[in-house]
Amino acid sequence: MPVLRRLVTLTAEDGEVHDALLEIDERAARARSRASGRRTAVVHVHGIMGNFLVGTLRFYPAPLARSGFPVLVLETRMGNVGQLFGQAIFDEAIRDIEAAVRWLREEEGFDHVVLSGYSSGATLATRFAATHHVPELRGLVCLGNPWGLPQSMQTRAARYGAMPPYEELVETVRRAIGADPDAPERDRLFVVERSRGPSTRPPDSEVYTYRTWWHSRGPNATAAMAFRQIGQVWAPVLLVQGTDDEVVRFEEAVALAQVARRAGNRDVTVMRIDGAGHSFAGHEIATMDAVLSWLRRRA
Repeated sequence: MPVLRRLVTLTAEDGEVHDALLEIDERAARARSRASGRRTAVVHVHGIMGNFLVGTLRFYPAPLARSGFPVLVLETRMGNVGQLFGQAIFDEAIRDIEAAVRWLREEEGFDHVVLSGYSSGATLATRFAATHHVPELRGLVCLGNPWGLPQSMQTRAARYGAMPPYEELVETVRRAIGADPDAPERDRLFVVERSRGPSTRPPDSEVYTYRTWWHSRGPNATAAMAFRQIGQVWAPVLLVQGTDDEVVRFEEAVALAQVARRAGNRDVTVMRIDGAGHSFAGHEIATMDAVLSWLRRRA
């Protein structure tokens, strides 16, 4: 039986509507449910500007589904052009994950869930796991999770010579919006060149409004700092990290694991993918083997 893909619509508590893609192999899911006594699904969250084409790991859901773990690939208000039009406030996107977990429980009858996220989506999943009591949570899987989104951007800005520099941008945004969330300048659009690479080409640049940048990359955006959140995650944690990641250093995964362990979490695993970059391209098999071996023992 092939993996089936079903587009579903999720409505968050504040009325925001987003799409999600459920990938499921019914036969494999039934077999795993009989073997484990649980009906477990995975909620996977995109990275920056994520949608079903970019900002996620497209190789990821189908192998999980074929192994008996249905995957709900979730679009959030952080995706598509959310950062451009102002609604991509990091901590508000938590409501979209709430809607996904609720839908799996109430509409599909899943009694356990694993949260998964890629890049900034991993940071968002970490924030959700840290701040929400979800009794059915079986684990948190983070792929390329930065130590903190603000810290990661500041480090890259220094490495590539971003324009404007991070410190200059902090002062510009602070002066523009101050403490007023309704300041007229809050939705002003700007580009940071050489933010993700050494050139001024679009792939090496990032685009935000002042408000979306402040709430996800600004120095006070604690919700977007995984190191401030992961110590409150009680469920098992898997951190999958490539050694050649050009966006998130391998040492960041090790440091996040240390924070979680020192806070008392006894089930924290770092999976090292040698030679893998941020997209895990060319290392898909090793990445899936790492995730599936972990899931089979815990979910």
